[in-house]
Amino acid sequence: GDQRTKMMTTRALVATALLHAGVDAFLAPALPPACGRATRVHDAGIVMGAPASGLGWQLPAGPAARKHGQAAFAGRRRGVACRMAAEAITMEEANRLPAYSKIGRFKVKGMTASLPLGLLFLLGAIGWALVLTPPIVMAWVFAKWFDPLRRRIVDKVVSLWAWGACLAMLYFPKLQGRENLPGRNEAVMYIPNHTSYLDIFTLSGCIPRSFKYVSKQEILQIPIIGWAMQMAGHIGIKRMDKRSQLQTFKETVGCLQNGNSVVTFAEGTRSDDGRLKSFKKGPIKMAMRAGVKLVPISICNLYKWMPGSAVTPLAVPRNVIVKIHPGIDPEGKTEEEVLQYVYDCVNGGLPEHQKHLGSVSEASE
Repeated sequence: GDQRTKMMTTRALVATALLHAGVDAFLAPALPPACGRATRVHDAGIVMGAPASGLGWQLPAGPAARKHGQAAFAGRRRGVACRMAAEAITMEEANRLPAYSKIGRFKVKGMTASLPLGLLFLLGAIGWALVLTPPIVMAWVFAKWFDPLRRRIVDKVVSLWAWGACLAMLYFPKLQGRENLPGRNEAVMYIPNHTSYLDIFTLSGCIPRSFKYVSKQEILQIPIIGWAMQMAGHIGIKRMDKRSQLQTFKETVGCLQNGNSVVTFAEGTRSDDGRLKSFKKGPIKMAMRAGVKLVPISICNLYKWMPGSAVTPLAVPRNVIVKIHPGIDPEGKTEEEVLQYVYDCVNGGLPEHQKHLGSVSEASE
């Protein structure tokens, strides 16, 4: 009786107070407390005229209540906008390059390049490739006779080349989750995020395992570097050619079944802003067809050092972390379940400024 009436009256007073106490939330929505108040006012406003939960009564829904509810909704939208602006500022800070990166920077056909870092990178990559060309050729001849299906010895020389190119720039990525790496003789499908041309150098230079890449056909045509990748048995694809895509699918499945691990960038191309994009199902289907595990990888903080708009590294990469996540056996699982697990792992391992914006389930469709 009386106790219930007091409780209902208190609830009504609290709701009314929320509507009138948060007016400043709409005057300064950029302030975090105001954003919060706008959300609370909106939540209070939308229940005006609706039954209160479990009490069987409702607040009056007059014109003033509707007006406050509409204003609260507008305030909440502005609150969302201010949070998005804050995220943009955070991302800008995270992707800010050191001051010295402006030295020797210039444009080449609309692409950004750094003269000092470009020279270090090219000298390292090409120089080590020239030095290692004789060993690669000898390793290829040896592999053709004794290990034609896997060519592991060629993979090791290619990894040494990638490590040398990173060393030339004084670039030392950190590896986390080493315990999640598969056995040296176990074939798996590695699926990392893709933000930079340096991804290949980073993975090959710091992960102590042999693997092949599914990469653009153009990369395999680069003199010396592309030739070495062809000798190691890496797989090329023409992204806009459906016949090439089908051939790549068959070659990748065969490569996995022959005991090779494969790296596939499930986003299909490099991210244009460093954030994780949606995944294609192709890599999941290939791994399931071959009957191998999938190992998600998060490459953190690499985008800004050589984004897709740059033809050379713009500064010496720092604080780059490669995170290896626990693998998943696709047996007995659907494509959607495996895709969701892989995407969640990659996205969850990235720093906030690289994570996907929005629903992860939507992104992995």
